[in-house]
Amino acid sequence: MFVVCGEALFDVFIADGVAWDARTVPFSARVGGSPFNVAIGLARLGCDSALLTGLSTDFLGQRLLAVLVAERVSTHLIARKQAPTTLGFVQHGEDGVPAYAFYGTGAADRSLSVDDLPARLDGAECLHVGSYSIVMPPTSDAVLQLFQRESGQRIISIDPNIRPTVEPDMAIWCERLGRLLMLADVVKVSDEDLSWLYPGQAPDAIIRQWMGFGLRLMVVTRGSKGALLTSRVAQVEVEAPQIRVVDTVGAGDTFQAALLDAVVTLKQAHGEDWASLLDAATLTRIGHFAAVAAAITCSRKGADLPTRAEVNQAL
Repeated sequence: MFVVCGEALFDVFIADGVAWDARTVPFSARVGGSPFNVAIGLARLGCDSALLTGLSTDFLGQRLLAVLVAERVSTHLIARKQAPTTLGFVQHGEDGVPAYAFYGTGAADRSLSVDDLPARLDGAECLHVGSYSIVMPPTSDAVLQLFQRESGQRIISIDPNIRPTVEPDMAIWCERLGRLLMLADVVKVSDEDLSWLYPGQAPDAIIRQWMGFGLRLMVVTRGSKGALLTSRVAQVEVEAPQIRVVDTVGAGDTFQAALLDAVVTLKQAHGEDWASLLDAATLTRIGHFAAVAAAITCSRKGADLPTRAEVNQAL
């Protein structure tokens, strides 16, 4: 099983082409949140996944819960909270890149406490966390304690997925990431995230630094330029498939889900020596699988992650 920790919210999309001075602005809401998407993405790939988060008892929280159940994501680790559901407003620029504004102070997904943590994670092969759940207490403190407890017992994965509109202080992101990186096996990070964290620094230098913390696999996604995968024995570049991009929302989450699926499959086949098998050929295969999955999501509106059948067909 994959246990995914972090936010569950509604992405509220502002209709394209609406004038800035319009008095009526149409909205369209979709369930979302990076960890929420990753958990669903894993389920659609045929994996057993569970979401560990705080979920509101309000009607929006009820809808989020119903979607998880419909997607066959386990909800047994969810803590119900009498707190609002986070709303993340999304507006696309002329280049199609989304800009975000989050409204979540005191929200349920930021209210997970140490007392809400499960005493055991029996059957969990991978533990993943992403985005602002890394830095927003008390959820961030609970996540850190859980990772400290579980590190070395299962694959630990991180996706920083920086959200400056939630926490603008990059020193806080760097401090918390530094503590988590010491515990992690796998990290996926976008080049945009790295530019937020370390302005002006070359990605190669950051890769060397992070790999020095003990990572087994680090992936830097670069949008239309593909991805760079680095293990302890090899480094490869994987190209992004050429497609007509409809929407990039959820692309990184799709890549993340496909990456974790491939890594755990490798561990299931080869045991604790899985990291030593991450040679150039294996990295290329893993990266291509994840890139194709992400491209499918980019070809349709919203974070509509693909099934394994869809990925296999595209491959």
